Amino acid sequence: MPDNRVFVGDLTRKEFRERMEQGVIQAAVVPTAATEQHNEHLEMIHDSLHVTHMAEHAARRLHPKVVVATPITIGVSEHWMTHVGTLTARPEIFCEYVYDVCNSLKRAGVKNILILNGHGGNVKPIMRRIDEYREKLGVNLRFNSYWDVYDPDLVKEVMENDRLPGHADEFETSTMLVLDPNRVHTADIDNDAAALGSREKGEKLIEPAVAGVASILEKMIAGEEVDRPPVTFGADGRIHMITGDPV
Repeated sequence: MPDNRVFVGDLTRKEFRERMEQGVIQAAVVPTAATEQHNEHLEMIHDSLHVTHMAEHAARRLHPKVVVATPITIGVSEHWMTHVGTLTARPEIFCEYVYDVCNSLKRAGVKNILILNGHGGNVKPIMRRIDEYREKLGVNLRFNSYWDVYDPDLVKEVMENDRLPGHADEFETSTMLVLDPNRVHTADIDNDAAALGSREKGEKLIEPAVAGVASILEKMIAGEEVDRPPVTFGADGRIHMITGDPV
């Protein structure tokens, strides 16, 4: 049976050490997400489940070159705390935690680290610190959300509202209908945007995300330039670049 393990936690210390000594492991993914309200119909694991899927399957395509750190499944969600059940971390605590995970990988000898994000609330806090962290760590460090990899033409073709990622609406409902349909409580959908979600749309969006993340990792390992800035796809059909600047 082939060994397709990619999560750091699934390896013994001996296995990890030997793979590092032999130059097998060339990059690592640090998934970041959230545990937060996703309207009435999506379970609060949504962001964590999605980014973990993208990280795992992208790493498997490059196996055994890429490992995946234990996902950081609580992010910056203060804006949703009026909805009970949401869990949040202060931005500075979240960022320092992410840094410490990256530093652990750097201390193990990993030279290429991709912080792969699955929650919009994490973007600006990390973007404000990413240059500092890159300088302190001295490794090839990147930050991207998994939706950054989408071709705008694909978004326009598949999404009826042209919006991506949105929050618990057409995009996130569609992809969850593929990854774990039991976590979509369709009887509780209470808004028009979420009602646009479908399994068919989700099937068109999962594979390009995995392929896009794998492409970023391949380029990082090869020492090539990666032209994938953090973005959102707005309902106006435009791509909106995201920076760490305060709004």
